[in-house]
Amino acid sequence: MELTASELAVIVEGELIGDRNVILTGANDISEAKKNEISFLGNLKYFTEALKTEAGIIFVADDTDISKFQNKNIIKVSNPQYAYTKVLSIIEKEQLCPIEKNVHKSVFIAGDAKVGKSAYIGHNVVIESGVEIGDDAKIFPNVYIGKGVKIGKDCLVYPNVVIRENTVIGNRIIIQPGAVIGGDGFGFVSIEGKAQKVPHMGHVEIGDDVEIGANTTIDRATTGATKIGSGTKIDNLVQIAHNVTIGENCMIVAQTGISGSTHLGNNVIVGGQTGLVGHLKIGNNVTIASQSGISGNIQDNEQVGGNPMANIKQSIKIRTLMRKLPDMYQDLKKLKKALEDKHS
Repeated sequence: MELTASELAVIVEGELIGDRNVILTGANDISEAKKNEISFLGNLKYFTEALKTEAGIIFVADDTDISKFQNKNIIKVSNPQYAYTKVLSIIEKEQLCPIEKNVHKSVFIAGDAKVGKSAYIGHNVVIESGVEIGDDAKIFPNVYIGKGVKIGKDCLVYPNVVIRENTVIGNRIIIQPGAVIGGDGFGFVSIEGKAQKVPHMGHVEIGDDVEIGANTTIDRATTGATKIGSGTKIDNLVQIAHNVTIGENCMIVAQTGISGSTHLGNNVIVGGQTGLVGHLKIGNNVTIASQSGISGNIQDNEQVGGNPMANIKQSIKIRTLMRKLPDMYQDLKKLKKALEDKHS
């Protein structure tokens, strides 16, 4: 990347204050940025670092008082973090562009598989019968793609991903290293005290613009489909069980586990290390705090947390009171002794 400050201001739709000709070639944190790098002030607790930074350009919010930014080049924007994200996207795209658009000679591709134009298929990839891969996809080394898988256009599948048979993946999907899509669900029937495996004959369907984090697992359905809606972002180390449905534009944070046949609506946020039991219905626009245990249905627009779960405000009160339990216990012991002494 090489941009002048004036070119950058146009890209982020901001107001430039300072040298319009300064050259920018990268981006960095506010405390580490150098004179040819871009940074941003997204939180005023880093204001002191912003005054000291060597960054060539600093994105700040429109209402920031810049009177103390002497000899600094500033671009005022409505959302500094979003402007910074635009820059990072430019850098990322340039890093991916040099990847040669071809199929490596070590790849196995079944005779009836279809690979779109301008695709990159890296070392030791296996593509089984009936697979279809869209234009401009990038499949990195050591990926396994099972029979009948459909992958849309402009997707990124990073190394060591496994995509099992009949999975359907939309456009512009990012799958981080080590993810497993379409593995068998954890389903067993107890027969005379022994666990008998339930075959999982369904598949996984993933919409457009979904990101799936490293070492996340999404199990295939017993029958039918496990579904992930368009725009949903799933962090690392998340477990999504068979026949789960997740709506559009959800955020599922690391180490969350969602048990079988649970349904999440649209725009749901699930904090890290949260567990959801099976067969629940979680409404639209729900927020679940980190480290929660969800054992019941949740209506639209609710905010919950804790284990057992409660309204988020009630959950905070409970956790606050729990810290006071040792003192409360001692007070109860004193009251009990006082009553005993009074009646003795």
